[in-house]
Amino acid sequence: MIGIYPVYHSIIQTEYIKSKEMGGNLVSNAVSYAMLKISMNPLDIYKKLPCINCGECSAKTCMAFAVKLSKKELSTSECLKITEQAKNEINIMLSDIKDWKEKRLAELFEEIAQINFPLIAEGIGAVSYKDSLKIKYMGREVIVSHTDFRDNLSIWDKLLVLMYIKNSGNTPLSGKWTAFRDLKNGLIRAAGFTDICETPLAKMFEENREEFLKKLSAIGSKKTAGFSAEYSFVVHPLPKIPFLVLLWSAEEDFGSACKVLLDSTAADYLDVEALLYLGQAMIRTMKLSR
Repeated sequence: MIGIYPVYHSIIQTEYIKSKEMGGNLVSNAVSYAMLKISMNPLDIYKKLPCINCGECSAKTCMAFAVKLSKKELSTSECLKITEQAKNEINIMLSDIKDWKEKRLAELFEEIAQINFPLIAEGIGAVSYKDSLKIKYMGREVIVSHTDFRDNLSIWDKLLVLMYIKNSGNTPLSGKWTAFRDLKNGLIRAAGFTDICETPLAKMFEENREEFLKKLSAIGSKKTAGFSAEYSFVVHPLPKIPFLVLLWSAEEDFGSACKVLLDSTAADYLDVEALLYLGQAMIRTMKLSR
């Protein structure tokens, strides 16, 4: 996911703290966190300090304090003038992304601990199985209990599936195909969805059409009709979140094109941040398939 972070460089650092304070969502927190990690250096830390050189810490100056913090030679608690928000942001910058993802995974398991799986199963298109749920994810059956997955998934995939369960949506699909930008809060992330989902799909289609169609089929896509595109497929990354994938071949001065539409109810099952990364997870799954 590192490759797409620059899309949000101008806003992402402030979003992490804001989203955490509001309860946050798994993907925006993780990506914002990673952006903080990527951009972190002593000068970034210094900008979050009071910058008054009060001399009350062992480093004596704010810049020296920032350098020592970046080396983890002292703690933010040694600065008596720093705000709580700045302290939290710096601590995030100095922490470990793997640990953070594992922590968020544990938090999500805690959050679904009291969910009655048989009660929500039908609403999210899953099947209650003993003490677990069977869910189709990227064309494969995944079994998840209140404490663990029985299948080998990346941590990003696990986070997406758990958020889907946590939201426990049960809105009937409308059958109305909608552009990402027209979903609730979708406008601010529409460019990102194009960059990490639609553009890669178009590129894969153009580079090797036969291989692309095989990979799309491998994640459960079905041909559909009634659209002006050269190729039209419906694929379900998650049971109640269908993607309509529309593809056009290259023409003279234009390369191949792709448009992905979602059911208008998609944001009832995952928020737009998670939907954006569900799109990228689909790309990743296709690239890894043989």
